Amino acid sequence: MASTTPTPTPPMVLVRTTLPPRPMPPNSERAPIKTARLVLRPLVDADLDGMHRLRTQAEAMTGTMRGVPDTSIAETQKAMEFFLPPHDAEQFLFGIFWQATGELIGEGGVHNLESGSSGWPEIGYKLRKEFWGMGVGSEFLAALVEAWWRLPGREQVVRRVHRDSCVPAIPRSQQEGEPVDVVEQVYANTDWDNYGSQKVLGKTGFRKFTEWTEPETRVNLQGQTSRLFGYCLARPDQGP
Repeated sequence: MASTTPTPTPPMVLVRTTLPPRPMPPNSERAPIKTARLVLRPLVDADLDGMHRLRTQAEAMTGTMRGVPDTSIAETQKAMEFFLPPHDAEQFLFGIFWQATGELIGEGGVHNLESGSSGWPEIGYKLRKEFWGMGVGSEFLAALVEAWWRLPGREQVVRRVHRDSCVPAIPRSQQEGEPVDVVEQVYANTDWDNYGSQKVLGKTGFRKFTEWTEPETRVNLQGQTSRLFGYCLARPDQGP
């Protein structure tokens, strides 16, 4: 049954931090990233069939905004547009390929450069169910965040972020004023009962800093309330 209690507004504070410059490097300048079992590279038009196989798998699509599989190749093609130029200027996304066969088994990366829930760049990913429980999520995420931290030309920026994500911590009693210097972060969220993703985030060094509820957007759960956990990861070469 859906809750009638309104979702509280995230406690946002003004901070000074660092972020990669915008626009993001174009797909054409993003070198493939190799791990023990994976290759991460930007998607191209020829990956449409592999993406359709991924996006027609109900289990892989559970955590998406609509929560249901694509119903046509045209729907997948429309979704793929966000991975391709000119949209690469506003994302840092990759196809996830199984090195042994070259097949597309997932996709992921930074899909939102300023999350409304946290103010930080937001990471997400999806994998075909055949590759769950094999450590693939952890392998992908570790490689992705390492590539993100290595992006050159970081700039000092002022923006509003979730207070409880900040390092060093900002006291709840602190009044709004000049921006506070904090360590750069990346952000991700999961459903409260997505224990697999929570394990992946924890293994990669993310810490849970918030939880909240909001109206469900998934088609098969309309009218219900979603409970979400928010996680953040601090840039490792920045001291508090």
